[in-house]
Amino acid sequence: MKRLAAISVLLSATVLAQDLDWVRQWERTQRARPASIGSVGRIAPVSEPGTPLVVHGRVFKSDGVTPASGVVIFAYHTDRNGVYNVNGSRDWRLRGWAKSDEQGRFEFQTIRPASYPQGRTPAHIHLSIDSASVPRRWTEEIQFADDPFLSDAHRRAAAEVSVRGPVQHVDFSIRIQEKGRF
Repeated sequence: MKRLAAISVLLSATVLAQDLDWVRQWERTQRARPASIGSVGRIAPVSEPGTPLVVHGRVFKSDGVTPASGVVIFAYHTDRNGVYNVNGSRDWRLRGWAKSDEQGRFEFQTIRPASYPQGRTPAHIHLSIDSASVPRRWTEEIQFADDPFLSDAHRRAAAEVSVRGPVQHVDFSIRIQEKGRF
């Protein structure tokens, strides 16, 4: 019994340390947030190798119908090799911000992220939101319905990818919840 309790404490401490490290990284990244943010943001620079991707998004209030304007969406993801940063940096290299317009719309121009090089984690884009009326919240990740690493349950909820020329597109909606994950 003591051994099980010790393992539980060790696991809890490890998860807490990882969470605290992530929060510190998020706060450090937010200090780089631009003073002026438009409804169209860029995550990966135009020169970033990879398949071009455009995320078309909308933010809705908790009723799921009313558009939420003025919400800042922060997004980050891996590069085409499944890596968040390079050269030992602790910051997310591919990251960007957009602010929802009067209709709750926003857009990110980027590249298609890849799965992590180790393991079978589906490719995804992390999103968080905040505004004057909404405290910081972490939303669900954008996952891609054509990703081979998705479970059947996750595939049903994932974003459908459409292709227009050399660019992939996904549509994603965010419904502001009364309680977030921060």
